[in-house]
Amino acid sequence: MLKISNSTLTGLKTISQSIQQARSIRLRKPPWVPRAKNKQFRVPPLKPVNHEEYAYMKPIWDQYKSQMRSIYQLFKTEFKFSDKESIKAQEEKRKLEEKENRLLEENERVNSEILQNQLRDEVAKLEFKIKTAELDFKKQQKLDELYVRKADQLVSKLIEKSKTFIDPNNLEYEIEKALNERYDYNFSINSSGYFYKNKAQVNKAEAFNPKFFPKAKEIDENVAKLEGSETSQLSESQQPQTTL
Repeated sequence: MLKISNSTLTGLKTISQSIQQARSIRLRKPPWVPRAKNKQFRVPPLKPVNHEEYAYMKPIWDQYKSQMRSIYQLFKTEFKFSDKESIKAQEEKRKLEEKENRLLEENERVNSEILQNQLRDEVAKLEFKIKTAELDFKKQQKLDELYVRKADQLVSKLIEKSKTFIDPNNLEYEIEKALNERYDYNFSINSSGYFYKNKAQVNKAEAFNPKFFPKAKEIDENVAKLEGSETSQLSESQQPQTTL
């Protein structure tokens, strides 16, 4: 016996169905092909009209057409079956436009608020930068003034010190002047705390100044005072002491 599998049976069934469908298809000629010559002058016969059926169907058909015409007019006015818009559509459109305008106004308001906030923040940042720049400029200006003041002081000190500089052209004169200059660092202090320099009483600043030398007249006056005080002390010591 010949055994047929299920897949083979399924394939045969599919082929038979496709053949039946192909048989049921009616092939017509394309519309651009002209009419056949044997049917060129053929006039098809008119179908006979049944008067009873026509009399029964005419009022039904008229009623149907009037009802459909009314429905069409209703749809035309309510649901835009023509170019004119219906009342309901106009109302919906008006509501949509109002909503859109309201949303646009709200959007404009929010955008203006955001813009104002951004501008305010930018102005605050700019003012802060300006204040910071002014403070930095003032600080730098004070530092520059301090540096200029210090530089002026240093320059003035150097100018004062330059007065004591030795000129190479006057080197021999400066050597002679240094050799002829006198310096005396010696001074004395008595028991009373007075300063003496070359037997002349001087103050503390004069005593510590090596270039200071008392005049001869002051020396003579101080020597006379010292001699007078010594003689008075000797006479007092030579007087006999009285006992009680």
